Amino acid sequence: MSDSTSIFSVAKRANCSIATVSNVINGKGRVGANTRKTVLKAVRELGYQPNSMGRSLRMRRTETLGLLFYPSCAQIFRNPFYAEVMEGLEETLLNTGYHLLLAGYEASVRSSEVPDFVQRGKVDGMILMGAFPGKIIHSFCELSTPLVLLDSNAEWPVDSVVSDGFSAEVKIVSHLVENGHKEIVMLAYNMEDYNIDLRIKGFLAGLEKNGLRANASSVIHHALAHEEIYTCLKARLNSPNPPTAIVTVNDTLAIVTEEWLKKDGFRVPDQISIVGYDDDPFSANANPPLSTVRVNKKKLGEAGADLVLKRIETPDRPIAKLALPTELVIRKSVRNLAAR
Repeated sequence: MSDSTSIFSVAKRANCSIATVSNVINGKGRVGANTRKTVLKAVRELGYQPNSMGRSLRMRRTETLGLLFYPSCAQIFRNPFYAEVMEGLEETLLNTGYHLLLAGYEASVRSSEVPDFVQRGKVDGMILMGAFPGKIIHSFCELSTPLVLLDSNAEWPVDSVVSDGFSAEVKIVSHLVENGHKEIVMLAYNMEDYNIDLRIKGFLAGLEKNGLRANASSVIHHALAHEEIYTCLKARLNSPNPPTAIVTVNDTLAIVTEEWLKKDGFRVPDQISIVGYDDDPFSANANPPLSTVRVNKKKLGEAGADLVLKRIETPDRPIAKLALPTELVIRKSVRNLAAR
């Protein structure tokens, strides 16, 4: 069956124009959500397969996007956070006919900071995910290849999408203060990471907003290893003004910290409260269930895919830096001291 006949059949089944079918398949134009669903349903029912080779030649595109993770792909498969982000990313690209080339950064570079497949134009656009150092991001920004930072940001003019960690941390501190906590400390990793910096800024802003001290001792982020971070926390717990609540930069650090606190005889939340970030699946099953910040990870992936596709279609469109809203999830790891 020829392209024209096939697309005509899809248009007839979906009761729309051939142009609308083409826009849906190619991810172009403004098509309503209901119309898009109807077209995609017709495509599936008829088993329509666009002639991607011919279309790629006409559009001078590879219909492939590159996804690099720093430093390697291992975390994508081990970390439930990235698994959900990938789900949203892949579903969006599948509906627009794009393929995804996944690679770990360290395994994809040799003599240059930018992989050969990017420099040779083997992909139509690039998505960088993970804690990429600024130097590497800058190297990609100097290329003409459409680029999006997924779950990250940078000072340079490049599209990006993150969760609104600043506002989330302000909400966390306000919640703790409402529950009678005045001595609060934040735990974070000592690494170059936009999200960590954003959440620390939000935490400090939350302290100031609620009339609490915000100084260098408010955040423990002098180490990268969990054990070293906990050692620093123990010093604070043994100080004259020990914290009654701990805020961590992600759920993994929260759960590890909670386990070590229990081993040292602390009762959570009776003696010390703890709040995480991300709302990973294991958080609700912790003992006690972890209060945290829910990030719509699938939406994060969908937004990243949408940004890079829009950049491919309109290279000179204004730079978009999105901060997706979050939700504070209250469980049982925070004690209400005000109820004493």
